[in-house]
Amino acid sequence: MKLKQLYILGLLALLTACSDDFFNHEPTDKASQEQIDELLVTDPEAVVSIAKANVAGIYTDMFKYRTSHDDFGVKAMELGSDMMTDDIAYNRGWFVFDYRLDNRAAAYRRPRSCWALYYELIRGANNAIGLLKPEDETVELADEHESILGQAYAARGYAYFGLINRFQHPYGIDKNAPGIPIYTEDLVLAARQPVADVYDLILADLEKAYELLKGKGMTKPEELNEYAVAAIMANVLSFVTDHPDQWNEVAKYCDLAIKGGQLLQGSELYNGFNSVDMKEVLWGSRINAETCTFYASFPSHMDPDGAGYAGGLSQYKEVASELINGADEKDMRSKWFVDKTVEGVTYRVCTKFKDVGGFESDYIYYRVAEMYFLKAEALLLAGNDAGARSALVEVMKTRNPEYNVTTAQRTLQEEIYFQKRIECWGDGKRFLDMVRRGEALDRTKSDNHHATVIKQVPANDNKFIYQIPQNELDANSEINDEDQNP
Repeated sequence: MKLKQLYILGLLALLTACSDDFFNHEPTDKASQEQIDELLVTDPEAVVSIAKANVAGIYTDMFKYRTSHDDFGVKAMELGSDMMTDDIAYNRGWFVFDYRLDNRAAAYRRPRSCWALYYELIRGANNAIGLLKPEDETVELADEHESILGQAYAARGYAYFGLINRFQHPYGIDKNAPGIPIYTEDLVLAARQPVADVYDLILADLEKAYELLKGKGMTKPEELNEYAVAAIMANVLSFVTDHPDQWNEVAKYCDLAIKGGQLLQGSELYNGFNSVDMKEVLWGSRINAETCTFYASFPSHMDPDGAGYAGGLSQYKEVASELINGADEKDMRSKWFVDKTVEGVTYRVCTKFKDVGGFESDYIYYRVAEMYFLKAEALLLAGNDAGARSALVEVMKTRNPEYNVTTAQRTLQEEIYFQKRIECWGDGKRFLDMVRRGEALDRTKSDNHHATVIKQVPANDNKFIYQIPQNELDANSEINDEDQNP
């Protein structure tokens, strides 16, 4: 009987596993399929409970504090990546080395914390999948089993997507380049696997997740659901340059994701983007007094009027002046951007993110507006200019009732890209867009980037990918210095 590699550690251990455990490539414990089958007969709820605990652990790992005040889960990784782009200007404090494109070496914290986070999510997903995946895939599962299994597959695909695009160049550059190790519920490939193989797993996981979650709607916005999976799939497919009918497929999944929410209107744009109950949210993490990470948190670093690093210590993430100067004054989003003067220094800050108080703001990973801009881009690249205009106008009319794409001073493609940069400022989207499109970094278009920071970097430069962490090299005999990124 085939052995499934399962980390059955008990509920408590599963939810509080040490973040360095992922370096141990052998399973902590194993259970045979016979043992699992027996448990399913004698106490099926125990198996489901353990699988649910693993998925719950994934959601906790998404936002928990780990090693430092720039290491608080997925939002920290997204912010660290976006600091490497042209949209955020910065000077001092946490994330400044990301901004300087100097936080990628093997011994540095960012690659180590990024690797640890996403493989921790993968480990939890593998646990749940190993418990619930039937040996015979034609077996019909109970709705609850399908839901848990679907969430686990979605989380694994999402995590591998987050990893592969930080440790190697995009799929379209060289899909055969060495990527990252692959670990599943029954497979250990500790050497660097080709980028294409990683994407094959991502797509397979997301397809399974969508089929398992389809029709179940959104029970809780803090749990992966069919709309969130569609959003992830749309973003993944935007990288897969040889996928059949790539851009129409991207647009299709954008439409499926859009069904999960409604665009914000009017004053709703000033609500602080701090609640998963916001009608645009497709997926996020609900934070409360018990689970918040205080100063080591997204609102601490992003709310310029809050009590954290941004508002309390004036470590402002500024909006690049290119975006401020290019925004229409009739666009309600332009009111996010204000000047803030402290001790004679004026900062151009963004008030989009407002802490609810006590650093208890929810974290948002995907929302509806993003999908309209990706849909517009996809339709344009598919040759459907009219469809692209329609998608862009539909979202922009909620931001600027007088918006007219025909009067824009940019080409349709430039307009789609620019308006998405304004919309998604600080959301963790710019980096992935920049690298997949093959855009060079050009900070010379703004006048508020720090004088000594790198201003221009060619597209797909090695500065945009992390090195494999040194502690992974030390622990993993399948990867050595010759396998390291430049």
